[in-house]
Amino acid sequence: MEARAGEVIGLAGLEGSGQRLFMRACAGLIRPASGRVLIGDRDVTYRPYRDHLAEGIAYLPAGRLEEGLIPGLTIREHVVLARRGPQPFFINWPEADREAQSRIRTYQIRGEPSTPVEALSGGNQQRTLLALLPPALRLLFLEHPTRGLDIESTMWVWEQLLHRREEGTTIFFTSSDLDELMAWSDRIMVFFGGRVLATLTTKETTVEQLGYLIGGKEPVPRRGGSDR
Repeated sequence: MEARAGEVIGLAGLEGSGQRLFMRACAGLIRPASGRVLIGDRDVTYRPYRDHLAEGIAYLPAGRLEEGLIPGLTIREHVVLARRGPQPFFINWPEADREAQSRIRTYQIRGEPSTPVEALSGGNQQRTLLALLPPALRLLFLEHPTRGLDIESTMWVWEQLLHRREEGTTIFFTSSDLDELMAWSDRIMVFFGGRVLATLTTKETTVEQLGYLIGGKEPVPRRGGSDR
């Protein structure tokens, strides 16, 4: 699978079909059993996630509190933990507070620097995760980025992701919502039984065909017009 800068690739399939393992292996969170991950001509297959992050590769899990954030810590404390590069021995908390407040304004998070992340709504937890990402990314992997969010938060998340795309970030995302996959993807990889069953160009695919493939069936012939 090759992906271009600024391309959005959706990963479709029933839960447990392999799309999550694919993304975690590409992001350096697990070691792949076979295959290689190349960024340009650089092999980063067996490097850990912290090295991937330094290369501009980030991963946001579906479990915002279970994997993405640390319950019991505040937004301000997450901002401190997300800092890159050498850090002073002592934390300048007033500076951290200002930095957290700046990100809260930029990402429209409904909370204060002192707000524990578990007190935030699902949408504001996702905004916080996006606020903690490095400013420049080459690759971004997201598991179900809008699951459980209301329409306003869903559209806001995609506005941020499309802005990343315009800056050249390549985005891979999983979703169980076929309409979401069709709306935002340039291409869709369909997983079934632990393998890639097909890679589709979204403009040449219908929701009906995608649904058949996800179930492991041959797609029905395309009729005139579009179901998209």
